[in-house]
Amino acid sequence: MTSRDEIVRRYEAYLDACNRRNWNELGSFVADQVLVNGVDRSRAEYVADVRRTTMIFPDFRWELRRAVHEGEWLAVHLYDTGTRHWEFLGADGDGSRVETDEFDLYRIVDGLIVEVEGTADNARLRA
Repeated sequence: MTSRDEIVRRYEAYLDACNRRNWNELGSFVADQVLVNGVDRSRAEYVADVRRTTMIFPDFRWELRRAVHEGEWLAVHLYDTGTRHWEFLGADGDGSRVETDEFDLYRIVDGLIVEVEGTADNARLRA
């Protein structure tokens, strides 16, 4: 059984890969197939989804605020910041600085993300 500290350290490494834009490394944290909010995604599609965020917000950063671990599940509260350079949900890519809170629930099996249920306050990314 993997300890909470090991799971959280691995998740912090995952976020670090996101924040450094190391897409190959990011893929190493994800199973071949991932269920994301009820939709099957391949590893490549999952990484492309994260990458898309950084195309709209080139300086986007994920910061871990809280983590709760139970069994195969890791619940996280993230604080996200970035500058909107491209259109997002109807908001112009006008260089606005944005911030939001994100809440995600990850199922991790054998050290790999196999399922994610998550939500972010996207209205704040449009403001």
